[in-house]
Amino acid sequence: MQLQSLYYGLLALLIALLIRKLFARVQQYTTARRLGCQPVRKYPHTLPFGYDLFRKRIQQRDAGRRNQHVLELFREHSPTFEENIFGQRIVQTSDTLNFQAVGTRLDDFGRLERRSVEPFFGRGILSLHGPPWKEARSIVTPLFKRAELMDVGKFQKFVDRMFALIPRDGKTFDMQPLLQKLFLDSSTEFIFGETVDSLRDPSGQSQEFLNAFNQALAGAGKRMAVPGAAYLYVFDKTWREHYRKVHDFIDECIARRLNSDRKQILSDRRERYVLVDGMAQAYRDPVELRFQLLNIFFPARDTTAILVSNTLFCLARHPEHWAELRKQALDLEDQPLTFELLKGLSAFRYTLFESLRLYGPSGQIRRRALRDTTLPRGGGPDGSFPVFVPKGTHVIVDNYPKLRDPQIWGADVEAFRPARFEGKVLGWDFTPFFGGPMICPAVNQVISQSVYLLVRLVTEFERIENRDECWEYVERARMLVESANGIKIALYPAKGSIYNQDKL
Repeated sequence: MQLQSLYYGLLALLIALLIRKLFARVQQYTTARRLGCQPVRKYPHTLPFGYDLFRKRIQQRDAGRRNQHVLELFREHSPTFEENIFGQRIVQTSDTLNFQAVGTRLDDFGRLERRSVEPFFGRGILSLHGPPWKEARSIVTPLFKRAELMDVGKFQKFVDRMFALIPRDGKTFDMQPLLQKLFLDSSTEFIFGETVDSLRDPSGQSQEFLNAFNQALAGAGKRMAVPGAAYLYVFDKTWREHYRKVHDFIDECIARRLNSDRKQILSDRRERYVLVDGMAQAYRDPVELRFQLLNIFFPARDTTAILVSNTLFCLARHPEHWAELRKQALDLEDQPLTFELLKGLSAFRYTLFESLRLYGPSGQIRRRALRDTTLPRGGGPDGSFPVFVPKGTHVIVDNYPKLRDPQIWGADVEAFRPARFEGKVLGWDFTPFFGGPMICPAVNQVISQSVYLLVRLVTEFERIENRDECWEYVERARMLVESANGIKIALYPAKGSIYNQDKL
């Protein structure tokens, strides 16, 4: 009798849940009709749980074609389509209006829960949303604005150290690891108050940290590649070993800085700005402070290093642009490279923008619907109607197809042509650093450092040669996308070059 009662109780509960779900669907259908929404095109899955597309993405990523595969998907299935991976409804879009909606309607679209990578990144500005994100953003933004004006002079010494390591006899070398070390050194000093000094480290300890950091990012990238991927790496103990090395390094830097002599810190502030000093006033918990700083350190090092690397990748294949930039740099006639001067060097900025358009390190913005809402476009036979987005739906907006759209950028969309940015008003068509309230707070620092480095390079070296047998850009996806083949080039110095390791 008790079993029978239990059976009927479970049956009644199941029926109640089904009725509730059916009622919610009817409500959603009614709301969608009232708002003028129409169905979005669905990806034609051929295997249960979307495993066909899941597997294809993993294969394409491992083959160095993640972004190219994304472009092919959108061109085949329209600028907005829906997929279902392991039971999770996902709307994929590259539509400019949808980008703007996701970037500005923060009450409708919030960040995805990043539990799969939380052991590494914790809870920081890259994962928070709502009031916690607003609080973190209000703390970080003024700190970056204060740092921008003090940044260029302190960056110079690290560029000098990197220049001393560049071969000057036409020898082939890989610029990518040098740039990684450059921005590792400058970002650790800016954020933690001390540099790992990887450009001058004979002990190899900084390289050990760099390797651990890269492997930790690679592990995080695998877990975030597609929904459900995290489950493939549950027993990956190596990833834990790598990210713990990163945590230990940051914890030691924080401890040394906070335990430093107060007079020394005040003296430092007159010459440079150290981010941890400002952040420590807002975050007293050392673990919380570690994760907040890590959320800034990761893009500070990687984004700028990849941006400059990719720009050199393009310039090596188009040396005539190098010659044009060199002429403009020489016309500066030894003017101090101040923050304000760098802002006005449009040819250099357009060169960076074109590199970002072709090979931006960060393509996807991942969000989830915090409530029943809509996207402005993507529904109906021609994709011109709004799309209803139920609460809990994942929305992924992808930069790569938008930045390769001939209707926006012209028929020569695959060509490297920085002049296409001349006179162009940049809006939501060009969002390599996202846009709206969530635009990267360090965007001015990234661009000014990159322009400064390009000016120094074209001034110091008369010409650049590509030495990579592979002409195409092959991707390596960690958290961000970089060149899998590195940046293999040769640089030929101008007469009177003075850099040598002894003086640095």
